[in-house]
Amino acid sequence: MVPLGWAPGVMGLILAAAISLYANVLIAKLHVLGGKRHIRYRDLAGHIYGRKAYSLTWGLQYVNLFMINTGFIILAGSSLKTIYVLFRDDHTMKLPYFIAIVGFVCAMFAIEIPHLSALRIWLGFSTFFSLVYYYSICTGLKRWD
Repeated sequence: MVPLGWAPGVMGLILAAAISLYANVLIAKLHVLGGKRHIRYRDLAGHIYGRKAYSLTWGLQYVNLFMINTGFIILAGSSLKTIYVLFRDDHTMKLPYFIAIVGFVCAMFAIEIPHLSALRIWLGFSTFFSLVYYYSICTGLKRWD
């Protein structure tokens, strides 16, 4: 994005979002196919292409999910280490410890949430803490100026 500059970069992001939205709308139209509602992509692939496509889509989705979650855990561990380095001078804890801490917290969260409907309470907490964060950032920026 840096070589593009502000105006072309923002236009590129808007174009990418529009293309993504169009692709999702096309896929959403396929969710009701043959009088049956398909709530998962693997169900839709299985209906259109057969049992092998169902299994392949299932495998690819879970590999993708595993890789994305691994990346998030490593990124969160790195962020946690950065905060630790800012407030401590001893630097005794290394990055793998922070990654293990974040991985443990993610595992506990996954164990406690049996299905998506149980996320309601967590979404409330997340919204509250996000608003507190935004308020504190805005307040800090006003005081800094």
